[in-house]
Amino acid sequence: MVKRFIRFLANLKLAIIILLVIALVSSIGSVIEQSKDIQFYQSNYSILLFNIPFWKVILFLGLNNIYSTWWFLFLLGFLGLSLASCTILQQLPTLKFSRRYYFYKQVNQYNKLPFKTNRIKVFPSHLSYALITKQYSLFQQSNSFYAYKGLISRIGPIIVHLSIICVLLGGTLGALNGFNSQELIPKTEVFHIQNIIKTGFFSSIPQKTFRINDFWSLYTSNGDIKQFYTDISVLNGNGSEIKRKTISVNNPLLLSNLIIYQTDWGILGLRLKYIKKDISEINLQLPISKINNSNQKFWISSLPDIKQSTKNMIVLIKDNRGQINLYNNEGKFVENINIGDNINITDLISFTLTDIISSTGIQIKSDPGIKLIYFGFFCLMFSSLISYISFSEFWLLYLPKKAIAGGKTNRAKVKYNLEFLKFQQSFFNTF
Repeated sequence: MVKRFIRFLANLKLAIIILLVIALVSSIGSVIEQSKDIQFYQSNYSILLFNIPFWKVILFLGLNNIYSTWWFLFLLGFLGLSLASCTILQQLPTLKFSRRYYFYKQVNQYNKLPFKTNRIKVFPSHLSYALITKQYSLFQQSNSFYAYKGLISRIGPIIVHLSIICVLLGGTLGALNGFNSQELIPKTEVFHIQNIIKTGFFSSIPQKTFRINDFWSLYTSNGDIKQFYTDISVLNGNGSEIKRKTISVNNPLLLSNLIIYQTDWGILGLRLKYIKKDISEINLQLPISKINNSNQKFWISSLPDIKQSTKNMIVLIKDNRGQINLYNNEGKFVENINIGDNINITDLISFTLTDIISSTGIQIKSDPGIKLIYFGFFCLMFSSLISYISFSEFWLLYLPKKAIAGGKTNRAKVKYNLEFLKFQQSFFNTF
């Protein structure tokens, strides 16, 4: 029963069908947004399907987290078993058979070969030396010999199966044991991993402590952001620094099984001083709101409402370079100011902007299967290279009155034909 089931799995058509199903499901996952909250699906997928709201169907089938559902992982495992069975029952015996040397001693065996020749005389010693020079492995028995080269190409399909299995195992391991966290942290703040947006069934969140030492941006001459950087430290339980690095986009911090990416940035508020004549200064922190406009970001706030004030200013910030735009209540532009400048509200009251409280967007990701996935793709690239190597075979039978030779190859047949003709002209004689 077990052998019959394994033979059933070792079926190329079955593997192709499973692969097509996985591709179809993956395409659904690229259409339906993944890992969103329930309110998102309720508002965007409220259409009825057989009198059932479509968002309920999505949640019931797990289409909101396709790549970590039990049935998707089952498909991956089923495909892996099919490939492993095919490797054991078909590919390995084929490789073992290819390593055997066997001799053709009947004339009708040569008639079935695509490349063959009949001559009166042959120079076997010279031909043997030429074949060995051409990297052939040569075996001789009595008046016949057999030669082959390019055996490494026979392991190409095995490596392909191995690489796909590694990718499937790595993806499954990442889905079950990995997690993804998004944090928006002000500079100089200490934080832990808290805002988990995606987690596997067997995931465990490490109790790591981090500190954002600084955050800054580089801009192009047009005012667009060129790159932004975060100086981040990893702390131990006593608050001592054990690792520190300045990360940027495409330059993450690698920490054991964690990868810490620079993803985004933002502004959380303004620090300012409230100054009143003949009264000591008061430090204030001004909250600020984010406004998205196309591809641009804006932050808006207003100065504290002072009863003695005759003006009420609106604050608009476009970036964290320290320049601030002021508008009045009617939306008319007043002036541009920088950090450290004074804003005179009345003759007795003024504000001094001391700092922009910027924040950095950090993505903390754990994927235990990523190394296995990389190894699988490396094997896949290696198998693609060796698949271009031809497996070529050559037979010779020399009798007292004639010599018969033949050969075949699985690819590059034109090149092999020229090689065979060269052997025929150099080491066979018609006289």
